[in-house]
Amino acid sequence: MVSENEINKLVNRKGSDLVTITLPTHKTGEESKQDPIRLKNLLTEAVSILKENGKKESDAEQYLKSAFDLLDKPMFWSHADKSLAIYITEGETDIFKLPYKVDSEVYVNDHHLITPLLPMLSMDGTFCVVAVSRQDAKLLKCTRDDVEDITPADVSVSVADYLEVDQEKQLQYHTGSKSQEAMYFGHGASEEDKKVIVEQYLREFEKEVTKVMRERNDPLVAMGLKDNLSLYKKVNNYGRLVDDAVEFNPDELSDQEIKDKGWNVIQKHFLKDMYNSLEKFSEKTEGKVSNNLGDIVEATIQGRSHTIFISKDEKKWGVFDEAEQTVHYSSKPKNGDIELLNWLSITGRKTGSNVYMLEKEEMPMHSTVAAEFRF
Repeated sequence: MVSENEINKLVNRKGSDLVTITLPTHKTGEESKQDPIRLKNLLTEAVSILKENGKKESDAEQYLKSAFDLLDKPMFWSHADKSLAIYITEGETDIFKLPYKVDSEVYVNDHHLITPLLPMLSMDGTFCVVAVSRQDAKLLKCTRDDVEDITPADVSVSVADYLEVDQEKQLQYHTGSKSQEAMYFGHGASEEDKKVIVEQYLREFEKEVTKVMRERNDPLVAMGLKDNLSLYKKVNNYGRLVDDAVEFNPDELSDQEIKDKGWNVIQKHFLKDMYNSLEKFSEKTEGKVSNNLGDIVEATIQGRSHTIFISKDEKKWGVFDEAEQTVHYSSKPKNGDIELLNWLSITGRKTGSNVYMLEKEEMPMHSTVAAEFRF
């Protein structure tokens, strides 16, 4: 998951040769073996651009060294997702593995290409759902459309499995008094005794789940029956566990159905502002919304844009004439041109706008760009 802070860092980065490299990647198969070669070709292109900008070839290669180093890291490529975005400036490199496809591209300018990351903010990125169950606990990595089981391999996913790992764990004292005789779980133990066992089992499960989640940094939704959820929240140590859980028995659902219920929670928590803005377009409030790029650019520079929507996989090339406050478009990129939708996204974030990227069919007014204005 890409955070707002990470995108803001890229937005505010300064330099004359900020490099952005994006490419699709593959998790398995013959195509995955070609991914390092594709990156090498893009790095060669980046070196050429930096040379045109006045760097010596050796300096350009050193500038890109952190990305060149990836070519000799098999473990990096073995954990690939669907795409890769690399951001480089002097002495600093940021690398993001993305769960959706992006184009192969090299972009060198005084600003980064942040549009490849924007779908993450409209939750085309990933979130996770932890199914809290005594019979079949699991951790699922989800997007709006896809789901993948990423349950840690060595963790017990049921109370029965947990007790089988170490027979001594079955011996639990009655909670009323430590002096009482030890009892096996399920053989005369009280409900309180059983609760102690379940809590221990969930504590071990949570520990492994949290290890995975801290590496991912995705928002996490918990689903389970009321008592199990209560115990899981008690032992939870992951800071991005969403407050609202789904009170439902996950054992009765497919992974896809679990993902769908988790997505409903994610929409409510993380996309409330976005959907509120989208409603403004359906209301067609006079003067408060527009799909004219020129008008949106002007309003954004003036700080009047509240929310900006950009259509995914589309580009607009040209320049912004600051003196004339006018956008000049190009049918294809020429020397000095910038990608205008990316530039608008950066300008919007700098002037306090919310910026989202949506699929074309989800865009308000079915346009390439749209904005809701503050006034």
